[in-house]
Amino acid sequence: MSALLTEWHATRNALVAAEHADRARRFGLQLLIPASEGLPPVIGNLAGRTIWAWQPASRALSVVGDDRADVRVGIAGSRLHLGHLSLARDIAWLQEKGHSVTFIGRRTRTTASAAIVELLAKRVRQFGGHEPARFIDLDTAEVRAFEDDVLSGLVLRRMRQLYGWSGDTRLSLLRDAITMMSFFLYELRLGGSVALVDAGQMTHTALMRTVARRLAAPTPYVAYRRLIPNLRRRGGRASIHEPASTILLGDRSDTVRDKFMAAVTGGRACAEEQRQYGGNPDDCPTFEVIELLSAPERATATARRCRAGEVLCGQCKAEHLDEVISSIQGDARQAALTRVGTSPAVSAAVANVAPTLYRPPSREPMDLEAEIARYAGVAPKQVVVGHGTTEILDWIMREQAPAGRAVLATTPTFELYAQLAARNGLRFDEVEWDGDSLRHDLAALGATLTSDHAAMVVDIPHTVSGISVPLSDLLAAVVPRLPGGAKLIIDNVYGEFMARPLALTPRLLEERDELVVCRSLSKAHCLLGARVGYAITNSGYADRLRRHRLPYAVSALAATAAHASLRDDRNLRRTIAANRRAYATLTAELDRLRIGYAQSDASFLLIELGGRRDQVLALLRACGLRFRDGSRWRLPTMIQVHLIDEATVASLVRALRDLR
Repeated sequence: MSALLTEWHATRNALVAAEHADRARRFGLQLLIPASEGLPPVIGNLAGRTIWAWQPASRALSVVGDDRADVRVGIAGSRLHLGHLSLARDIAWLQEKGHSVTFIGRRTRTTASAAIVELLAKRVRQFGGHEPARFIDLDTAEVRAFEDDVLSGLVLRRMRQLYGWSGDTRLSLLRDAITMMSFFLYELRLGGSVALVDAGQMTHTALMRTVARRLAAPTPYVAYRRLIPNLRRRGGRASIHEPASTILLGDRSDTVRDKFMAAVTGGRACAEEQRQYGGNPDDCPTFEVIELLSAPERATATARRCRAGEVLCGQCKAEHLDEVISSIQGDARQAALTRVGTSPAVSAAVANVAPTLYRPPSREPMDLEAEIARYAGVAPKQVVVGHGTTEILDWIMREQAPAGRAVLATTPTFELYAQLAARNGLRFDEVEWDGDSLRHDLAALGATLTSDHAAMVVDIPHTVSGISVPLSDLLAAVVPRLPGGAKLIIDNVYGEFMARPLALTPRLLEERDELVVCRSLSKAHCLLGARVGYAITNSGYADRLRRHRLPYAVSALAATAAHASLRDDRNLRRTIAANRRAYATLTAELDRLRIGYAQSDASFLLIELGGRRDQVLALLRACGLRFRDGSRWRLPTMIQVHLIDEATVASLVRALRDLR
């Protein structure tokens, strides 16, 4: 565990100690501070995580001083929740330190009780632990006889003094108190015993000492765990009696999503303050869940980013939603809202090649071009690989510069086209799109072409609206008007998301020698960091483009990642399906509110907010959600949001539900 998380646990424990300070003094609790001197070995071994206070054992046990004492864990209830996951993690941690664990509960009274015991043991394994060393069944005759001895030693005066009972007190509470005495005192191990409890058991520990004196029995160490806070409001613990305050392990994925995304946070009053002053993970029920269910290094990075103001609360929740759902499910099943991402095969492949990085990569990425050709359904000689689509487009502009003085494109569009044209000394001419349909005006593009134009760039799907135009319509409207030597460049980086992908064949590419299609592994393959782009064109022009590529240009890591991803058809299909589900989820809410949007063929959505713009943007900023303001394209009432998967749009959907 990192120093930051150690400090975080210490701060959280101090807050719990302050909350219970009066009762802790009344019942003689001692705060557990990791750096304290003179702690019994067993107690010192428990410091550093969720245990915030302790009470000493009777002399018969404390003289042993064993830091591998048996830990007693009481099992009750009928449904598991976040608190049980926290307990399971602590049990696994204690087992790792060498402690044996004893479960104490009921196995024979009800099926539900037995199931809870088995389910908790399963959750301990989830955190790397193992089965408890033994189980004490409170329903056995031996324990019943022990409880009779406990009952014979109790007097009403003491019960009233400790619990504040009155004439209206239910007698069932007496049974609960006696059950707790069995938990504390039955068959203690003389090698050392620690009872793991929470602050709600303070009164029971006082009664334990009274009963122990009457029975001449030893008492265990008592260690007090910090509980999961209430997720819906500040102060108080999560409770199964208030289902909205915690996440139940039997909750459906959408219920888990809603509870987690609605949880209170340690964020500032507004996004501007959060960015300036940072958030407070020390007082954040949401981060308590993240720290519990995320890998330590990921939780550490999250806390750092929060304190630095680098992440807003809504964004933080969205980033961790998949981990929370998967951990709540407790097994290897994919959650309904599982996030899409890079193929798992990529990590394994890159790890295998990493030890060989002392060798140079291939001088020319011919194997990768052959792999892409198989994937795209064309010939290897018709594929050119480069360092991202940006480099491919730059090569094309450079190659076309002698053929004319200008590049023609639709406006609005991807700003990079104009930058690459200028970089290669070409004028950038623009034709307004069809503002009603939010798509290319093919007739206007064809009519604008002159002998000056060395190339025309058409993005399919459109990089602002996500709307596609049929390839056949484009070829019919534009190709007859192209000047000699000019190229029709189709930016098709979102091509995998199209309902009807471009139908490219080796024959078409050779017959249409003016056609160059640019694609990427950054979008649907989620390999943005690898920077692998490629062009598909006729073999002669492909050879001309390759001359612009430097030797050894594609790194071994990038090539390996690309090969692995291209062979994982299943992950690609999963990514595309998740994008479509996100589209359906978000557009259903937009339809309900009668908010317009473009019929996107890409992994983003252009939304027309109209008069609701300011209201929606305020919600988005409050939730820390990322979006592109349409003002950058002179579309002031529109925004563009990434779809990606349902988890990506979940916060936006929740924000929209607040609209009326």
